[in-house]
Amino acid sequence: MGLRTKLLVMLLGLLLFPLAVLSGGAYWYFENKLQKEALSYLNNIVGQLILNARTELERPRLAAEQLAVDPRMTGHLGDIRVSRAAVTDRLRAFQMLNPSIQHISLHDHRGRLRAQQALPGGGLSGSALEDMRMFGGLYPDQLEQQLLNEGHLGELVSLDDGSSALRIAVAVTNRAGNQLLGYLLLTTSMGGLEKMIFENDTRTTRFFFIDAQGALLAKSEGITFTVLPKSALAGTNEETSEGQRYSEVELAGVSYLLNLRRVNDGIWLGSMIDLDAITISSLDFLYVLIPATAVLFSVIGFVLYLRVARDIIKPIDRLIDATRDISKGQFQPRIDIDSNDELGELAQAFRVMGVQLNDTNEKVMQLAFYDPLTRLPNRNTLKLTLKSMIEQAERNKMLLAVLFIDLDDFKKVNDRLGHEAGDELLVQIGQRLQKRLRGGDMIAGTSRDELPEQVISRRGGDEFNALINQVRHPREAALVAERLITDINEPVMLGGSPVSVGASVGVALYPQDGKDPDTLLRHADMAMYEAKNLGKNKYYLFTEAINTQVHQRLELEQNIAKGLVNNEFQLYYQPKVDLKTMRVAGFEALIRWIDPEKGMISPAEFIPVAEESNLIHDLGRWVMAEALHQLQLWESELPMGLRIAINVSARQMAQENFAEQIISLAQQFGVPLTRLEIELTETSILTDEILVKQHLYALRTAGVKVSLDDFGTGYSSLTFLRNLPIDSVKIDRSFVMRLAQDSESQAIVLSVLELCDKLSLETVAEGVETPDQLTFLAANDCTEGQGYLFARPLPADDVLKFLQAPEYLAL
Repeated sequence: MGLRTKLLVMLLGLLLFPLAVLSGGAYWYFENKLQKEALSYLNNIVGQLILNARTELERPRLAAEQLAVDPRMTGHLGDIRVSRAAVTDRLRAFQMLNPSIQHISLHDHRGRLRAQQALPGGGLSGSALEDMRMFGGLYPDQLEQQLLNEGHLGELVSLDDGSSALRIAVAVTNRAGNQLLGYLLLTTSMGGLEKMIFENDTRTTRFFFIDAQGALLAKSEGITFTVLPKSALAGTNEETSEGQRYSEVELAGVSYLLNLRRVNDGIWLGSMIDLDAITISSLDFLYVLIPATAVLFSVIGFVLYLRVARDIIKPIDRLIDATRDISKGQFQPRIDIDSNDELGELAQAFRVMGVQLNDTNEKVMQLAFYDPLTRLPNRNTLKLTLKSMIEQAERNKMLLAVLFIDLDDFKKVNDRLGHEAGDELLVQIGQRLQKRLRGGDMIAGTSRDELPEQVISRRGGDEFNALINQVRHPREAALVAERLITDINEPVMLGGSPVSVGASVGVALYPQDGKDPDTLLRHADMAMYEAKNLGKNKYYLFTEAINTQVHQRLELEQNIAKGLVNNEFQLYYQPKVDLKTMRVAGFEALIRWIDPEKGMISPAEFIPVAEESNLIHDLGRWVMAEALHQLQLWESELPMGLRIAINVSARQMAQENFAEQIISLAQQFGVPLTRLEIELTETSILTDEILVKQHLYALRTAGVKVSLDDFGTGYSSLTFLRNLPIDSVKIDRSFVMRLAQDSESQAIVLSVLELCDKLSLETVAEGVETPDQLTFLAANDCTEGQGYLFARPLPADDVLKFLQAPEYLAL
């Protein structure tokens, strides 16, 4: 997402938030305003509506009372004979003057119909017109008494069309007013009330008239319910309903604020605020407000965007263009920003940065192609030069020599004199090599070309490479290698003292040993290692046999890893016998590799490869876990004090957590560490004597027995016996096997036995194969013996059988 897009999104967010707040606030304000206006309107109009409704309801009665004293009415019901036609004409005229009266009839005091006049569809139906024996639930004699007492009666009725009407009975009495001659019966519609509602109704207010049971007599058009629920009628007595109290109700799915006011004894006026209508009105207002406000805000936002784009984004674009120019190597691009603000400061910083990058680039180029310590070309430069030399050699049909130089015993210089002295040695050796190759006098008859004839470079660490161009015969490359070794052997003065080192040189030739830089360098490296194997301080020309050997070694590494996955390794156990009791004191666990195609592979063949490739860690963990697993299975059947010895390599001992791994594994298998013994060689101690000492103390404290293996064959130091926590020493088989015919071997073995006895160390003789050897060792107090005389290494399944066999007991 670009900066402009982000700016638009940010402005949109900044504008939408106030728009949303404004819209929400406007909606709330307008809704409350409409509700307050509606309440104010109802408070002002309801009282007037009640007065008008009372007037509207009283008008028919008053008119009927005037008609009741008409001589035609009293004459027709009294002694004066007045025809029915005259009465009917009078009723018709009366109805024309009072159009709200739908039906009017004259009855005698017993309720019998004497005359009537009705609008079409406005009268009562059936026998009600013929026999008015009841009114308001009163029989004629009761009605007669009521009318004499009150002069009129009223009730609400339903018309044929389902609408409501008011029926009024007005007494017709004699002149004295003490005798009921009959009564006028009027049915008047609610049209006047509906007209009042229609004239005063608004969009948000509703009105209706109901009877005491909640049935609607007249209502606003927006009202859909026909009967007011009893819950809404609760508390509608005169004392609590005269006030302006509104309660929220839901009628026919619509929310209202409702107030009921009494008109007369049987009719109530309901006034309501339609909350849903207020909501709709508020939303309608919002639908107009939002687009208008959005347009306004959009204009403001667009103006802001143009301003920000001019003052910020365009300068940033110029800075981005400048960054692209710098990335392409134009470290001092033109930046047209001169403002006195942060962007101006940033532009100036870019200009300064360009100058600094130009200087840094020159330094980086130096570091990229030259070694910072010796100032010689580095491996990158070497590869580029070698590639060009190969192309030239191909054109000229000449040989090209690649030399791989490794200083011998350089680590000793670092360890003895420190890394600063080691660095100084590398600098002086590099200068010496550069001087020798730069002269060009080593190969006679070479012609000058666009490429140098010889190149020396530092590969890293204590390794150098040399390229010899236009070689005519492999002997010329060998001569260069020989003279380089001679130059390196010359002492170097370090701290006022002469220091000498050797060098092993490997040589690979183009095109027979490789046709690309990587192959030539790799083959020269192989040849250098072969020179080291031959005794160091030598040179060696690459041969295909070396390549084959390396490939075989790589294949062996792969097969070892595959063998671990496929469970091709097994542990065999060779007993160690106590030479005093002739009973088994322990077993040494020996790894065996049974390849499905090649059969049994000697440990002497694969152990060295594993140690050089770090596979020894995987093999070591497998051996340890397998031995502990077997001890777990044998625990209840092995004699007390019997231990299993496991060989440990120098690489394993160099691990920081070696001791913790062994202790943790033993805990996982539930095997006491007193059942375990580790055997390490003198070379294992040389890797890091302090770390090895820490491991051995931790293991001995946990109960593990420690043995020094192959004593006398390596870098034997009596300080190991004195300073390290060792329990026993194993005398190498090379001394034991020559005891009978070699007095020197006897002397060495006797010396070791005597020394260990004085140091309270146990001794174990390896390779015991003859009774004479056994007799000699037992006579000179050797603690234990191990060899084919007692037993060959046994598979795990035969160990317990061996311990229980008669021939074992015969020992």
